[in-house]
Amino acid sequence: MEDGVCQSINYDTRHFHCQFSTEIKRHKPNKVQPKYLGVYMENPKRANRGSHLLLAGHSCKEIKDLGESRGDGEYWIDPGNTGQPFTVYCDMTTDGGGWTLIMRAHLPTTAPQPVVLEKEYKALASYTNYRQRLTLGALKKLRKDMGFHQLRFRCRKKSINRTLHIMTTNNTAGHKVLDHFLVKPTWPTACNSFERLPDDTSILARNCMKWGHNGGNVEVNRWGRYSGYGGSRIHNNVIIWEKKYYFSSQSYYCDDYTGPTYGALNVGDIWEMFVR
Repeated sequence: MEDGVCQSINYDTRHFHCQFSTEIKRHKPNKVQPKYLGVYMENPKRANRGSHLLLAGHSCKEIKDLGESRGDGEYWIDPGNTGQPFTVYCDMTTDGGGWTLIMRAHLPTTAPQPVVLEKEYKALASYTNYRQRLTLGALKKLRKDMGFHQLRFRCRKKSINRTLHIMTTNNTAGHKVLDHFLVKPTWPTACNSFERLPDDTSILARNCMKWGHNGGNVEVNRWGRYSGYGGSRIHNNVIIWEKKYYFSSQSYYCDDYTGPTYGALNVGDIWEMFVR
């Protein structure tokens, strides 16, 4: 009771019998069955969804939607209902919250080592590893199990003093972007497929018509680059204004490519991707 894992109590008034449960009616209404002379009570000291491995949520969004958020930070989730939960970082504040972090490269050095591809999405528990990236297969499996519909990209580089921060729209245009990165490369239309977040100061986000390179023409209002059709396309050349400004968590471009800041990195520069 005191550790909060017990969420509710079913009390049989005929036999003076207590049954403890790790669920509450609001979380699993389809499993509630009335019982004659039974009394249902919720534990007033119960822990929130996602706060314990025995109370793992389906996703950060589910935890937020249930009203169980404790703010930004680590939560336990089990997207595939495997019985083997793991911790992830949840952003519970940006645009209403519910975002699951799938990549964070917070540079501890100006000479970063090559990225490491992880085949299992449970590796998200090691989100502080700046080198870690999920493979296309791992991201596809996460999408299938979690059911997310949006991507969010953020980066900030000290050398240029600008922040790129956008999220794909939760509609047909935005869903095509997810399909491009996670199913089959189609280089979808850029404009009207994303929204700028309040702290975005990037040149790229204000010039979506300049995005893309289709192999014959540049500045074609498209996500990605024609040569970026491989499994790492969500990490490399995600957004480009050819030979001017790029977003790439693999090559560490953040609203830059040429000029005096070309290749310049500083400790604390950051690249992030979230799903919801």
